[in-house]
Amino acid sequence: MNEKLEKVLSKTILTSKQAKIYLACLELGEAKAPEIAKKAEIKRTTAYGILEELVNLGFLSYNPGAKAKVFRPQNPNALLGLLEDQKDELGKILPGLESLYQTHNIRPRFQFFEGKEGIKRIFEDALSCQSKKIYQIIKVKEWIEFFGSKYALSYMETRVKKGITAFDLHPKSGDIYDENYGRESEKWQRKVKYLPPLVFHVSFIMIYDNKVAMAATKKENFGFILESKEFSNALRSYFELMWQLGSKDPEE
Repeated sequence: MNEKLEKVLSKTILTSKQAKIYLACLELGEAKAPEIAKKAEIKRTTAYGILEELVNLGFLSYNPGAKAKVFRPQNPNALLGLLEDQKDELGKILPGLESLYQTHNIRPRFQFFEGKEGIKRIFEDALSCQSKKIYQIIKVKEWIEFFGSKYALSYMETRVKKGITAFDLHPKSGDIYDENYGRESEKWQRKVKYLPPLVFHVSFIMIYDNKVAMAATKKENFGFILESKEFSNALRSYFELMWQLGSKDPEE
């Protein structure tokens, strides 16, 4: 029996014993349970149960009208289709599974970062957001001075490629308001509103998924990510209130 095929199958879609039985069936073409068990070097009593499992998974079939079951393997090319169907079905129920998981298993998590490279990890984490929305309270000038325009543009390009929209609150004065930064932009998938500068005490605050990230880059040079459903929901509510109060033009 091909050990490499068995190893890959048992690492991906089947258990070790299921892989042995399936490969034995492929080598035999079609056979009864005792013959398959012997070929797979698995006890006959164990093999019966595994054969039924593989039939239920769609890897094997048999003629139900026959006196003795003769098992036949499915064409391996058809397995990809079976797996895609399973993937589609799983995709339909994944939101429900996520909801159940988050209800009981998510505990608040705190991550602390220092220095430029550390704070970059906050932005890398934001690019993995599942909601495809990032809510930001940000001083663009400080952000660019800290990271440099090359990194800033690279980050925005990646965000756009990933289909993530940024909702930004910027200071009404003392910031950057050009084609790339500080203004609403279809190209950069960015919605913007403006608030008085006194609201902006840190370099940026980001809210995405169940996370809140903050950083003070100018003097203290640190940042953090807090993962908490309740806390992120509260901050998102505050953001929405400030968004309603914000103006659409920095000069208004």
